Amino acid sequence: MLIALRLIVSLLPLVLTPVLGYLLAQGYINLGGGEKDILMLVPWMVWSLVFAFSSWIFWRRGHSILHSSWRSAVVGLAGLAILGVTLTILGQLGIGGLF
Repeated sequence: MLIALRLIVSLLPLVLTPVLGYLLAQGYINLGGGEKDILMLVPWMVWSLVFAFSSWIFWRRGHSILHSSWRSAVVGLAGLAILGVTLTILGQLGIGGLF
């Protein structure tokens, strides 16, 4: 039972990504950006992937479910910040072509 609970907690944000995408596309959730609201799924998906992976790592190291969840959330936020800074630096150098 504990294994199932850990899997649910670690994969829930990733599983909710298509639901969030549907709600944004249909206009049930409005973030004020019009059709660009769907682009908010990219950071959400990156964060949820890092969250799921780091939560699995903390699980394998023997951390409790509460401890691994909040640490995984912080690791996901740090990963998103590192990705943003990296893409910004590459864009300023003219390497990325994303910005």
